[in-house]
Amino acid sequence: MGRWPASWPDRAWFLGIGGAAMSGLACLLAERGTEVAGSDGAVYPPASDVLAEAGIEVRTPFDAANVPTDGRLIVVGNAISRGNPELERALDLGLPLASMAELIERLLVPGRRVIAVAGTHGKTTTASLVVHLLAAAGRDPSFVIGGRPGGFPRGAHLGRGDDLVVEADEYDTAFFDKGPKMMHYWPRIAVLGPVEFDHADIYADQAAVERAFALFLRLVPAAGRIVAHADDPVARRLAGAASAPVTLAGDAPDAAFSAAVRDEDAGGQTFDLLVSGRAEAQVRCALPGAHNRHNVLAALAAVDAAGLPAGQAAGHVATFRPPARRLTLIAAGARGTAWDDFAHHPTAIRATLETVRRAVPEGGRLVACVEPRSNTMVRAGTAPALFEALRAADVVYLGPVDRPERFTDDERLDVAALAARLRAEGIDAEGPLDAGEIAARIAAGGRAGDRIVVMSNGAFGGLPQRLAEVLR
Repeated sequence: MGRWPASWPDRAWFLGIGGAAMSGLACLLAERGTEVAGSDGAVYPPASDVLAEAGIEVRTPFDAANVPTDGRLIVVGNAISRGNPELERALDLGLPLASMAELIERLLVPGRRVIAVAGTHGKTTTASLVVHLLAAAGRDPSFVIGGRPGGFPRGAHLGRGDDLVVEADEYDTAFFDKGPKMMHYWPRIAVLGPVEFDHADIYADQAAVERAFALFLRLVPAAGRIVAHADDPVARRLAGAASAPVTLAGDAPDAAFSAAVRDEDAGGQTFDLLVSGRAEAQVRCALPGAHNRHNVLAALAAVDAAGLPAGQAAGHVATFRPPARRLTLIAAGARGTAWDDFAHHPTAIRATLETVRRAVPEGGRLVACVEPRSNTMVRAGTAPALFEALRAADVVYLGPVDRPERFTDDERLDVAALAARLRAEGIDAEGPLDAGEIAARIAAGGRAGDRIVVMSNGAFGGLPQRLAEVLR
């Protein structure tokens, strides 16, 4: 494998450019003056729109002939494995390779105060909130986030300020670096959300997940700060074993940052920000649900640790727009109202459905459309937790398991059996169904009071776009 100097590259080829973070980082380099192009198997919105707006050439599908032979840096996405024709061509040519995380570590981390947001849930929303609060205060932070924060054209930005906000993912880095991406970011301030078993393709069990987060927290200096989820026992335990001071944020009685809820509805929530038990400010958040309230508290605690007083920052929460695919409205019409939500884990699905349930009017139904696509969701062991999560819905449409050939029958989630178990509970459940079949059922039987949530960490066969047509 070739190496590359720790300086801004003149030219770069992004192998796997369609990912949310990869596309954002590609745009950041292009904005900085690097000649950028890339490829992927397929590229979908919003990444395709972001890349087109930046004028970055994208080639699909993968083909060895795509690879430039001019010696430019090849940035390899973590979804790229040996056997990919472009990767094999780059290795044969001895081209310099780098992972996305390594690029961030060597080009963006030096000289900046890093605020790294980690945990199983809430990373993108919390990191986006931190960016929003710092930007609203005039701090112009740099950031790399696995989504597109509301109010920003893309998921990465090179700012003039001292802060770098990074979504610190526990997934592995690249085919040549199987450690977590988050180990590359060297945080001054680390935010740790709930910690659960996830990414079953690279972590053997809960203990392995916890070891990874414990190592990440070791990167925080004693002069730094860890903001930990006060209501998650694992996050508390891991943070307490680290060397840096800890601030707890959540509903627990000993949380330094907590909330007194005033009101909540489908349009969001209002609460008083309590710092060490004292009311500092009233907060209006456009996102409903306890999980989103916890995200706000963690973000306020993080910016407070970075020198922006939480009471001052709290007023800017009201203007925060969530990143794409975090309960993003698709359309509303005579057959219901639909949202698109990024879903990779049963706990996240349960939290979303419980939040939307409060928005279902009398006579309406909560309709969950779920694609088992993440490496956790496609496995048989997820079935009990997924069943419990989906019991919150009235109607469930299940898509097929993504790339089922990767697993034996015993290893793979049995979608038909899950649907049957839900029906036995009185829930109208069907599956596996493709996106066209789901859209057709909603078109035929949808009601104005229905509240429909599309949940996947992928494209779900274009179901959001299909529902937009159906509902309008």
